[in-house]
Amino acid sequence: MMKILIADDESLARERLALLLKEINPEYQQIEASNGLETIEQVNEEEPDIVLMDVRMPGMSGLEAAHHLMNCETPPAIIFTTAYDEYALQAFESRAVDYLLKPIRKERLEKALEHCSKLNKLQLEQLGQQNQEVSYRTHISAQIRGTILLIPIKDICCFLADHKYITIRYNKEGVLAETIIEDTLKSLEEEFSSLFLRIHRNALIRKDKIEALEKQQDGRILLKLKKLPEGLEVSRRHLSSVRKLMKS
Repeated sequence: MMKILIADDESLARERLALLLKEINPEYQQIEASNGLETIEQVNEEEPDIVLMDVRMPGMSGLEAAHHLMNCETPPAIIFTTAYDEYALQAFESRAVDYLLKPIRKERLEKALEHCSKLNKLQLEQLGQQNQEVSYRTHISAQIRGTILLIPIKDICCFLADHKYITIRYNKEGVLAETIIEDTLKSLEEEFSSLFLRIHRNALIRKDKIEALEKQQDGRILLKLKKLPEGLEVSRRHLSSVRKLMKS
């Protein structure tokens, strides 16, 4: 039987959707989440077929949660729920994304359940570009043994490029850890320009984790970061921007 996850930070909204789903089909299995992080956890544990997700949720928006869900081996179909006005909804309609306008009617929900389809990354990127509330993600996600690993941006020391993969080095409960993702360094630099700085063609570092610049005997310049044991090389091209940041 179909399993449906209701993700909304408002308890009344979740209750209303739960009642509507029960009216449509009492045999639907229902689970709930009150924010984006809980949504990811529930998808990892319960593997729902469909996620009914509010676009606006505190901490992690529905759009960001959907972005992370794309890393699932078998991502659920997503139906966005929203209180946006009709003009703002044109962004959703133009990308053929399923959505429900609050207050949600039973007939509209039933139709969406019948016709919902899985999102692709291009649709999510385009929706994010048209939604002014979306800036950068609060977390980076990676797939580890079939589940989604979420890494808070605040814990990341650096992104290091190695061919087509990116290694993330981050602090996990006081211990240095790392994992691999498939983003490009260029896209990460554009998204997190306010938090991270390019220091080499293959490295982005967290600005607030800079400790010192050290010149080596062979002439190389290494940048020391908090809680990172080894220094990272700074290219001549990016040295001035690093020094400017350290003086500010």
